[in-house]
Amino acid sequence: MNASRIVLAAGLLLFGLVPALAALPPGETLPQFEKANADWRAWRLQRLTAADGWLTLIGLDWLEPGDNRLGSCAACKLHLPADKAPAELGTIRLEEGAATLLPRPGTSLTADGKPVAGPLRLATDAQGDPTALELGSLDFYVIQRGAKLGLRVRDRDADLRLHFPGLDYFPPDPNARVVAKFTPNPPGTTLPVVDIVGVTEQMPSPGKLTFELQGQTFTITALDDTGDGRLYLIVGDQTNVRETYGGGRFLYADPPRDGVTVVDFNRAYNPPCAFTPYSTCQLPPRENRLPIRIEAGEKRFADEAGHP
Repeated sequence: MNASRIVLAAGLLLFGLVPALAALPPGETLPQFEKANADWRAWRLQRLTAADGWLTLIGLDWLEPGDNRLGSCAACKLHLPADKAPAELGTIRLEEGAATLLPRPGTSLTADGKPVAGPLRLATDAQGDPTALELGSLDFYVIQRGAKLGLRVRDRDADLRLHFPGLDYFPPDPNARVVAKFTPNPPGTTLPVVDIVGVTEQMPSPGKLTFELQGQTFTITALDDTGDGRLYLIVGDQTNVRETYGGGRFLYADPPRDGVTVVDFNRAYNPPCAFTPYSTCQLPPRENRLPIRIEAGEKRFADEAGHP
């Protein structure tokens, strides 16, 4: 954010105003704004369609206490596609909240690039980088949501990834780019956030953002999911369901400087659940569901099967 713009915004905020006409920083032209948006959209598409992107998800099965059979057999609790995996690869044992892989002899499974020769304790995504099990074009790993553990399966040759039709957006709108006042929360503040499978997670909440949009003043709660100072925003608005994804949209704001940051709704994007039923997306907190139409950012995605 331009330094002179921050000074201007901070000055206005001293008088209790949240500037809405700071859509374009001083010296930035509309073509430059549109190019920056185009560059961001290209980056967004590249990340979504990457070999480890969300379009590769093809399965998610929740583990039950005891042994969970892994393979393509009809009776396997942890099911893999028959054209990609043998009938049985072994079992994943869930015991005392931990998952251990017990491979069948002679399996061609690898874990983090190394052959699996015996029992292997599986790290979950809640512990940082999960143990990545690999078989051909498949990889799978254990996720943790609350007390639940599940096996998420990805295929870098997934049909949706290989034949993705692209993303659709509202036209870029400088008026959807607003300066917001940041009000910090006390250190250690968390907010209960519910995901699409009904699990509630206490997420760090660094503070609140107050801004003016479409002639109204709103305050939303910011979250922290990266630890790098950026503000993670899960928002809903009146375009949800018909024009945009029904479960809301995500966006990030830069770390605040001098008590302000910029919220650019042109960069609001669909959560993974808009593309696959095998993700566990968070839903907007009540205070982040805005009673207006925000016709900016990424539109609703619908594939040939009618998935929202």
